[in-house]
Amino acid sequence: MGNFMVRMGVVIGILVAVQLGFLYVGHLAHPTVIEPQRPIEDFPMVVSTSAMGTWEGKNAKLDDRSFNESEVDVAVSRIYSKEGRNIKFLLAEYKSPRSGLYHNPMNCYHTQGFTLIGSEERQPLKAANRPATEVSVSTWMRNNEKVIVAYWYEVGDNTMYERQDLLNTQWAMFGKTKWPVMFKVLLEMPGDEADQSKTELLDMAQFIREWLGKDQIKPVVD
Repeated sequence: MGNFMVRMGVVIGILVAVQLGFLYVGHLAHPTVIEPQRPIEDFPMVVSTSAMGTWEGKNAKLDDRSFNESEVDVAVSRIYSKEGRNIKFLLAEYKSPRSGLYHNPMNCYHTQGFTLIGSEERQPLKAANRPATEVSVSTWMRNNEKVIVAYWYEVGDNTMYERQDLLNTQWAMFGKTKWPVMFKVLLEMPGDEADQSKTELLDMAQFIREWLGKDQIKPVVD
């Protein structure tokens, strides 16, 4: 009888542990999301830095199909111009990091008929008010069109590039019941003058990262 009760206790303990594990994994996958204090639509239409000069933006709204297929919650799509040069700009919010990370450029550019030229690079991205991180930079070709793409995702100060990176963010957020919304930053320029385009993309990326860091809401521990 004693051995039976011990075995029953072990089984019950295992079942409880498994159930708690499911609850915890569910919490990791579906945290409560805190909206940013400033809407991303407030991102400046005119961007000026000592390195870049002045870029002027015009809205280039995503069509309904692209918006729906990307599963984005909020998106700001623009084209920034300076002296005949253009940067395609997308700043988006996702309440579901898993959905957003699925629609990363390494997947989406392939599905749009682009071919990756060379390999993806990770370039340093430093901002005065944020921890240093990296931005993904890659070159793509479709027919005679060559483009350079820079992107990253962030939840608070945690940077991601694809779905596999979500696990590290989940562990970094251990014990935090409320997460900042996930931002996606995607920049694209023509690839004809690769060195200049990369420099301009990285400068714009630094400006965006600093802007996102202002009034940033930190994760909450209950």
